[in-house]
Amino acid sequence: MFSKSTKTPPARPAETATPAPTKETPSPKRDGAPSIISGSLKVTGDLDSTGDIQVDGTIVGDIRSHKVTIGEGATVRGALIADHIRIAGTVEGEITGREVMLTATARVSGDIYHDRLAIEAGAHMQGLCRRVDDIDKRLEAARSPADAVGKGQKATAAAAGPAAEPAASAERPSDKASGDGADKAEADKTEPASKDTATTGN
Repeated sequence: MFSKSTKTPPARPAETATPAPTKETPSPKRDGAPSIISGSLKVTGDLDSTGDIQVDGTIVGDIRSHKVTIGEGATVRGALIADHIRIAGTVEGEITGREVMLTATARVSGDIYHDRLAIEAGAHMQGLCRRVDDIDKRLEAARSPADAVGKGQKATAAAAGPAAEPAASAERPSDKASGDGADKAEADKTEPASKDTATTGN
C-alpha cells in the first residue's frame, strides 16, 4: 500500500490593504491684511468693515468693524463698534466692544460698553464703564444706525402729526368768521340800491 503524500500549498504573500482615499478638508481661509489708515491721512466719514482696521491717522466719524486698533498717534472723533478694540491713541466718542483694551498711552473721552475690559496703568479715561451681559444685542443695535434713525424719524412724525391738526383746526373758525363778515358787508351794500330803484319806479 502506498501512502499519499500530503503537500502543503505554498503560503500566499499577505495582501497589503490599500487605504481608502480621504477627502481633503479645505484649510480655513485666513483673514486678509487689515485696512490701514496711515498717519498722514485724515478721513471724514464713517468706516464699515467686516475685517480689521488699523488707524494711525485721524478719523472724524464712526468705525464699525470686527477688530479695531487705534495707534498711539491716531485720533478718532466718533464711536467705535467692534468685537475687539485696542486703543493706544485718542478717542472722543462712545465705545462698544466685546473686548476692549486701553494701553498706557490711551486717551479716551466717552462711555465704554463692554464684556471684558483691560486698562493699563497710565491710561486716561473720562466717562462711564459699563459691563453689558448681552453684548451681542448691544453690538447688533450699534451696527445698524440706519434703522434707528428711521424709527426716530417715524416717531417724530407721529408725534408732530396730532399737534399740527389742532393748529389747522384753530385757523378754520377765524376764516369762517371773516367769511361771514364779508357776506354781511356785501349784503349791506346791495340793500340801499334796491330801495332806490323801487322809489324811482313809483
